[in-house]
Amino acid sequence: MKKRFIFILAVSIAAAVTGIARYRAPAWEPGQRESYPAFLTSEGVTIAVAPLYTDALAARAFDKNDMITRGITPFAVVVFNDNNFSVEVPGLDIELIHKDRPNIRIKTMPPNEVTWRLSQRDRTWHTQRIPRISPRDLDRNMLEDFDDKFFMNKTVAARSVSGGFLYLHLPQNEKVEDFLSGATLYIPRIFRLDNGTRMIYFEIDLAPIFQQS
Repeated sequence: MKKRFIFILAVSIAAAVTGIARYRAPAWEPGQRESYPAFLTSEGVTIAVAPLYTDALAARAFDKNDMITRGITPFAVVVFNDNNFSVEVPGLDIELIHKDRPNIRIKTMPPNEVTWRLSQRDRTWHTQRIPRISPRDLDRNMLEDFDDKFFMNKTVAARSVSGGFLYLHLPQNEKVEDFLSGATLYIPRIFRLDNGTRMIYFEIDLAPIFQQS
């Protein structure tokens, strides 16, 4: 019995040190259309945006309680397609822009970089070039969750809803809310998949999120 207890204790300590099975992926589903104050509708498509701009909000979708502190803000992007054809939204093209800072254009980080940054002991933002990342060096559960929820090339079937997250690094010299209240999410390309034609771009103002809070 004593040997068994020592073995279990050793496994528990090893798991705590290495992070094995520490990350548990929370369930996330898109909300109802009316629950999003920041949205735009055009050509039968509504796109809504919800930045999880505090650590507490981000922790509802991801099993990390310090994402904003570490410099990563997850943006939920939800597409409501009311058309009788499917549409595609390339998430890697999406940019966060600011009305007072035309030089700022922020694109998403990939899930492997996000996982690496959130796994570092030091919470400060690493400005130097990050090392080459192998999936074997990352927490598999965390990487899978951030990858599964990633808004990359999102295909939305006719008369359906789909969404995911972008992972953005915002300027850290001011409050996240202050910066986002003057920001717009620019979605340059949307395609209808029945004939391949390009639809109109979207610019979604984030100010309504903070006007109601």
